[in-house]
Amino acid sequence: MKFACQTLFDLTHTGITGHFKNARMPFVDQTGQLIDSQESWNRARNQQRNLETIVQILSLRTQIFNITDPIKDYTGTRWMFEFETETAGAFGSEDDPVQVLHSDAQGVPMLRDVDHDEIEPFLVTTGPRQNIWFSPVFINTK
Repeated sequence: MKFACQTLFDLTHTGITGHFKNARMPFVDQTGQLIDSQESWNRARNQQRNLETIVQILSLRTQIFNITDPIKDYTGTRWMFEFETETAGAFGSEDDPVQVLHSDAQGVPMLRDVDHDEIEPFLVTTGPRQNIWFSPVFINTK
């Protein structure tokens, strides 16, 4: 089954993992961002950490695969990506196929970008302060 995730948190797949090493400076991350200081490394690492957190939440109940790299939506305010699971119903019932994702994600701490300090520093899955959305992606099987 295929799903989509959208969030207000920056999920840029930078590929920056591990500890800061000044000897590696300067270099370019997987998205083409120049990493030339501890500050730029920390920003890129936090973007990657947010993506890792979401992937960990999704992986609590089943294996996920075919994860697309997160991209910004047309408004430039949400990051979104798609992923698949082998098991139908892993995240909810036929009536609400993402019900379990809402409960698994609710309240999980996230790292805010300096430019987005108006959002809560944790995942909110419902209500007026919602900052993450999950939905099934229905594929035409004709």
